[in-house]
Amino acid sequence: MKMQKIYKWSAFAAVISFGLYSCSIDEEQVMTVQDEVSELTIERAFAKWDKLDEEAGFPLNSRRKTEYNYFEETDNQLWFVPGDGYVGGPAPGFYPGVGTGKATKMGKISSFINQFATFQNNALVTVGAPVSMFFTNELTALGISNISDNVSSLSADGKGNAIFYQNISNTVTPVSETLSTFLAEVKVIGGTGKFKGAKGTGVVRGNFDPTSGTGSSVTLIDLKLKDKDDDDDEDDDDDDDKKGKGKKGKR
Repeated sequence: MKMQKIYKWSAFAAVISFGLYSCSIDEEQVMTVQDEVSELTIERAFAKWDKLDEEAGFPLNSRRKTEYNYFEETDNQLWFVPGDGYVGGPAPGFYPGVGTGKATKMGKISSFINQFATFQNNALVTVGAPVSMFFTNELTALGISNISDNVSSLSADGKGNAIFYQNISNTVTPVSETLSTFLAEVKVIGGTGKFKGAKGTGVVRGNFDPTSGTGSSVTLIDLKLKDKDDDDDEDDDDDDDKKGKGKKGKR
């Protein structure tokens, strides 16, 4: 990934900040996700969470539940794209990012995210923004297109499987000049392949360096996959509709 630093902002000049970057995606990073790796387990996901807690110096275990059945672990890179009215600092603007890691039911993955940041009451607040704003070419290369603007992040394995997320909330806490920690609530709003029609809710726990945009995170989801019987029922309904139309045409 080729990167050029264009601005740096102190982490404690606001509640949170990032180094500001321009960035071009390395195509090889996106297209090598089909390498075979083992799936992520709940034990490893919880171990990652504990490591992030240790790095930040305080626990966020209260949001961790045992009924989660889908997990992701990624190393991430964020950068900044100024928004309308930008005059300096870490906002307003977009924070797109990419990541690589592993996930349950997929193995090795590439992830994509987009957030929009604004100042509210002297704090930097981020909300989900359409991931397709910055990654149309990369997603098309993975066979993903025509996704909803509600999708603010997604993860894909390059084999036709992708899971789509909508950001619900995100709380960021600065720890030091080079470390901030966050906890986000997300909703699963479908996907492709084995995640088509999937639903669920969960949390994303992560740490990052505000001066460089690099970090890591773990995602825990209570996932509900669409029943194959639902697809069969839809196909049967389509067949009945076609037969009905055919009978009407003969009258």
